[in-house]
Amino acid sequence: MKSFYSILKYVNNPLSNEMIALGLVVIADEKVYFHLSHQKLDLAKKLNPKNYKLLEFSINQFKSLVKKETVDESVFLFKSVKHLNNQFLHRLYDYNNGILQFSKPETINSVVSFNTFHDYFKKFIGEELFVEEKEIVSQFKKVIEKKLYKPLKNIIDIDYTLKKKQIETLFFDFHFDGLGVNGSLYAAKAIDFNSNRQLGQIRNDISDFESVIERLKMLAVSKGLSSDHKFCLIVDPYKGDKVSYNDLYNILKKDNMPLFDIMSSKEMNKFVEIVIDKKARKFSEEIAFND
Repeated sequence: MKSFYSILKYVNNPLSNEMIALGLVVIADEKVYFHLSHQKLDLAKKLNPKNYKLLEFSINQFKSLVKKETVDESVFLFKSVKHLNNQFLHRLYDYNNGILQFSKPETINSVVSFNTFHDYFKKFIGEELFVEEKEIVSQFKKVIEKKLYKPLKNIIDIDYTLKKKQIETLFFDFHFDGLGVNGSLYAAKAIDFNSNRQLGQIRNDISDFESVIERLKMLAVSKGLSSDHKFCLIVDPYKGDKVSYNDLYNILKKDNMPLFDIMSSKEMNKFVEIVIDKKARKFSEEIAFND
């Protein structure tokens, strides 16, 4: 599913096209990211106090619409979306011709998270994003951080994105939760089946993991490494009631996956022990940029 963004603009003078970028809305992966600049709102109020009440009314109308389409009405970041989509943003762009307008929706060709939303907000609104709300860290992620990241910190690459430019045959970036080398390759990828991610995205992650493994194995041969690699997919049992998710999880658990081992978060210590026992080091320092 593609992601789209639109900039909220205050039109102080339509004749001179004088505008102030007030905020940013992003619709991505069934979530809406939305934030307004309080500094820009204060500036708009100072520029034209008489028009501010109308601006405030228009903004509140938009907020109310977002509230109706989201699960949690207390904040305006990281919501499950019902009907907010690209067409919705286009309607705002086409029909909001008053003092509050929306820029033409543009496509974002990358995964959107709190950090990327912060980057876009800084780029388009011109200031840092300071909000009390933080991206919720799942229990699964907390376990990964505690049992994988912490014990392997400064030993191998953790929470690491392998860039396509680092391997000649790789044509996309890929995130590893652990990646190391010492005679053989040691890699771990964690996927949370109990997050709110779409099943297609989970399938793509698994497929991409298999593809990257094949390319890493080709690289290992070219570097004269052993073939005794350890690739692990870390997944916990699915706890929901969606049959398709449960079927995929069961396939992974029951079938002998040819390219990687399946581990639960409770079994991660096995991967950690292997990495430490084999004295593995950071892939990024040993191979990725060395010819």
